[in-house]
Amino acid sequence: MNHFVLVESNTTGSGAIIVERLLARSDRVTFLTRTPGKYPFLARKDPDLHVEEVDTNCFATVIKAIQQIHEQQAVNAVVTTSEFYVPLVAQIATALGLPGLDPVAAQTCRHKPSTRKKLSAAGLLTPDFYLVNSEKEAQDLAERVEYPCVVKPPSDSSSHGVKLVSNSAEFMERYYNIHGWKENVRGQVLDGSVLVESLLEGPEYSVETVTLPGGQTHVIGVTDKHLSQEPYFVEMGHDFPSRASQAIQQSLIQTVLSALKAVNYNFGPAHTEVRWTPRGAVVVEINPRLAGGMIPELIGYAKGLDLLQIWTDLVLGLPVDLTPTHEQNASIRFLTAENEGELRAIRKIDEATVIPSVREISIAAKPGRKVNPATDAYDRLGFVIGAGADAAKLSRHMQEALETIELEIEPIECAIRV
Repeated sequence: MNHFVLVESNTTGSGAIIVERLLARSDRVTFLTRTPGKYPFLARKDPDLHVEEVDTNCFATVIKAIQQIHEQQAVNAVVTTSEFYVPLVAQIATALGLPGLDPVAAQTCRHKPSTRKKLSAAGLLTPDFYLVNSEKEAQDLAERVEYPCVVKPPSDSSSHGVKLVSNSAEFMERYYNIHGWKENVRGQVLDGSVLVESLLEGPEYSVETVTLPGGQTHVIGVTDKHLSQEPYFVEMGHDFPSRASQAIQQSLIQTVLSALKAVNYNFGPAHTEVRWTPRGAVVVEINPRLAGGMIPELIGYAKGLDLLQIWTDLVLGLPVDLTPTHEQNASIRFLTAENEGELRAIRKIDEATVIPSVREISIAAKPGRKVNPATDAYDRLGFVIGAGADAAKLSRHMQEALETIELEIEPIECAIRV
């Protein structure tokens, strides 16, 4: 039995899956969190699952808690699936002498302006970028920046707060919005800085990699990403492996490998988002973790690789096998609301389930929830996953499934009158 300490996690998806997987193979899981109620899957009764309420935003508190836990039962690995806690976990693993990502690399990846500086210094293409810290800086930049441009928080997740703006009025409105955030969704204190970037034109991809101990990076593959309509950049679906030409994929891969080297990425999975622009491949961001959006599950369907197992074996110091067992295509499409209102019902899930190629349907949203057209990943309501040998047929079946599932949404004004 191995003993894993999880410092927070995703509230769904890989967060729930890693706990389920570890318990299924008789490992012990100690879950440290500020807010146990955020995680429905922690309600399960299992003698090998122990939950401790700890201030996970304080390094000294977390490492003291883990040292006390270690005295009771030896800790073999400290991990997280939450991007917000990757730097903290990297620090802790280093302090305890456990396998993990270099803490400086983890912090560089989490802070997008720091990533930009490293990539630019390495000679890689980057968008123009500016870190704005005051109202005067914002007003000055608003008068001279080229529009449209992207305004975003420098260290967030799930496209939260990211928006394309077209003029100085929109620029300042978005600046005031982000600058006013005192803390992020995990209660971590923010400094009010705002990141402004030039718009990258072209399709978006991600490159999934695993860096082995010693620094050798293995490319798992390239993912096609389907984004929402501007001014937002919500991921509405993924296809793995990519349907782009081999020439484009090779350029994306080489750019990502160079980017990982530039930030001294030395251990574990990474999910690097890239735009294919008229100038070539440009890194959007390096996520120092397994991909979200159920991409690891797509890779399982497409290649037979269990990235979660590979990652947990890595942090235990075990050898891993990255050889695919088969080659197929896999896709995910996310369900979102087309209008604002109250979700009253979700129908025809059974009808969608029997569509050829469909493998999974998951609906997280419950009737009674207020919904709106997606502005970030938190607004997604559920997903459909499909897999098959024929990529074109798979795409048709995914679209058919989306069109089959019915969301009954009562407009807000109607709900108010009632």
